[in-house]
Amino acid sequence: MYHRILTQHPLPSLFLSRTTPTCTLDRDVLNENTVGKMDDLGLSIFAKLCGFNRGAFVMDPPDGKTYGCLSFPESFSTNVNLTDPIPDSVSLTKSFASGNITASQTVDIVDQYVSSVYSSSGGGELNPYGCDVNGLATLEDCPVDETPRSLMNGEEGVKAVTLAGAFVPAPWATGGKVLSMEEVKKMYSAQDFQDMVDLSVNAVQIPVPRDAFAKMGDVLDTLSHLMNHIERAGLAVVIVLVNPKEEDKGITDRKINDQVTAAANYVRDNKSIIAIQVPSALPSLVSAVRTASSTLPILVPINKGELNNLSFPPDNYLFAALDVGASTSVADIASSDSVGDRLKMFYHENIVCIDRSPIEWLDCYKDMPAYITSGFDLAVDDCIHQGEDGFKNYGQCDRFDETIGSGWWERHRKSLASRQLFTYSKGLGWSFSGWKLYEDENPGVIDSPAKLLCLRDVASAGLFPSLTSDSKSEAMSCLNGPVADFALGDATLAPTLAPPPDCGNGWWNFTTKKCDYWIPPPPTPSPTEKPTMPCPSCEEVSNMALVQSAAAGAVVALVLNWAVKKMFGRHDGYETLP
Repeated sequence: MYHRILTQHPLPSLFLSRTTPTCTLDRDVLNENTVGKMDDLGLSIFAKLCGFNRGAFVMDPPDGKTYGCLSFPESFSTNVNLTDPIPDSVSLTKSFASGNITASQTVDIVDQYVSSVYSSSGGGELNPYGCDVNGLATLEDCPVDETPRSLMNGEEGVKAVTLAGAFVPAPWATGGKVLSMEEVKKMYSAQDFQDMVDLSVNAVQIPVPRDAFAKMGDVLDTLSHLMNHIERAGLAVVIVLVNPKEEDKGITDRKINDQVTAAANYVRDNKSIIAIQVPSALPSLVSAVRTASSTLPILVPINKGELNNLSFPPDNYLFAALDVGASTSVADIASSDSVGDRLKMFYHENIVCIDRSPIEWLDCYKDMPAYITSGFDLAVDDCIHQGEDGFKNYGQCDRFDETIGSGWWERHRKSLASRQLFTYSKGLGWSFSGWKLYEDENPGVIDSPAKLLCLRDVASAGLFPSLTSDSKSEAMSCLNGPVADFALGDATLAPTLAPPPDCGNGWWNFTTKKCDYWIPPPPTPSPTEKPTMPCPSCEEVSNMALVQSAAAGAVVALVLNWAVKKMFGRHDGYETLP
């Protein structure tokens, strides 16, 4: 977690005052104990920053030089007590690999470089991705905020699951239909909420129509029914207000605000509900909630393209509800062959760790800590909408069956989940896209695209990290990039041929399986002929002669044994065998 208080930087600040946010390595992730576990220091750090504004930076005060990946100031080395300066990033990587500098010195030099590039790039308040180093860096020295910035009691983050399809249509979760309130009660039973607790989930997110709290109808009755189960399980609740697809005729802004205020009154009076998410980022909707309560936590929905547009009066109970969905453009989802499918998965694995930067930027520069409200799941396409109006077929859904039982897809889905969990935990918390499918007859098996959005299924399939694991193992998720084995997938390379036999001055003919020669070798010498005289035959010795010879040998042995005993007494002191 990044720091919201002034902390002592491990190295002298080169450029900025202590009141200006800085970008530094996250020492919980990259430190002297983990740098040696990196697959490629240059690729993870320098390739990223060298492409950002050339990786250029200057000193403050200026010394008449511009530095960058290919030119480090000598102070980088002297600050870590090196007598032989490290001139550039390539030399740093080689020196560490050869053991000429320590792991601690390597990390400290990298840290100086990261901070220097960020400081010289300027406009950190305008660039949500300015501190992006593949999830390895964090913003520090952010403005001090005395108000606790957590939706849960203490420092624990929200670990929620969304009740998809309960009150707002989600055809992918409900078999393509809108559920009746009785079907909602059947889909989400008391056992489901207990199962969530068993997975260490601590909250549920419930999308509800914006006008439900003003109408006081079946939706509200069913919500109260579910709330009883939720409270017994000890779970917290986040209410998400959703605008209708089409507004009623005659609807006015005042009526919309009244509906939001009615919802805020309900939330205020229910202690299990920890926050309310307004339908859009309109200031009037925030004001409507504030009519009911001045301290009720409000979540304002935004996506990654709207970060710079957030502008609200100071409010310590106002937070960002960030959509991190992976299917926001054609480039995110399109693929039309197996290799393209795997390359798309590899791409999404690669980019998820960079979302750490805007999550921390919102808190540091906008004073709006972020909660991940949607987009946290293992889908990398929009195949859950196949068959719906507006779905565009680019071939992205034609080969899902290839992923069932695939070791490659299992490994990379685990990698994606681990990276997401690490990244999205950097804010206030998150909500997974769904819990389960309605009337699913094969739970826990990822046999349809929709199950990639269901926490119960991905957890049962072993794809989701344990929510009770220690933070150290979680921190390693973004240390290295994903394995780039998308070209072959589950296939393996053909075995390499063994070397052919040694043919001397010739060569091995793979067709005839023999050695060929331009000049044939001399013939192999013929075997020696058999002797001209026959070997003596034992057949001429009679059986009687053999018996006599054996008897004579036995007599000789007895005589020799008696003589030795007489002469040396070798058996004195031993018990005589009968």
